[in-house]
Amino acid sequence: MNQFFNLLVLIVGGGISLIALFTVLKLLLPAPVDRARLNLEINIGRSLLLGVVNFLFFGALSMVFFWLAQLVGGVIAAIFIFLGGLIGVALILLTLLGLVALADLLGHRMGSGSTPLTTHLRGGLLLVLAGLAPFIGWFVFTPLALWTGLGATIQAFFRRKVSDPASAQAAD
Repeated sequence: MNQFFNLLVLIVGGGISLIALFTVLKLLLPAPVDRARLNLEINIGRSLLLGVVNFLFFGALSMVFFWLAQLVGGVIAAIFIFLGGLIGVALILLTLLGLVALADLLGHRMGSGSTPLTTHLRGGLLLVLAGLAPFIGWFVFTPLALWTGLGATIQAFFRRKVSDPASAQAAD
């Protein structure tokens, strides 16, 4: 019974903490979150595909660095561990920012609340609760949401800005 209570506290506390983290990131970094949300609105399939490809590539690259660190020793191993860890942390941070954008998108699609903060909180709660659904939420929804968020954030940060052809012609 004690283990069940501990697990329940972990799930509830983790969910509340994750929603709070989503909200703090939305308040601190509104421009990157809005760019990632725009990418999700425009083409969610492209974001998913880009997220899967980058997750597989950079995840494998990080694992190769850790494997190379086991083969060599000393300072070279420390450099490989640092590079592998740096890639892993970058993937986690980009994915987290994409999840914030996904929570924001869900909150806006649910309908506008009294404030933008409540809209974002509702989207974050919906995202966390959907991820907690047994089996489908754990093994299907959560990976798809993570990969989609990663792809949307990568598009937001690393995509070239394309000027609007209509505004370019009007300037001439």
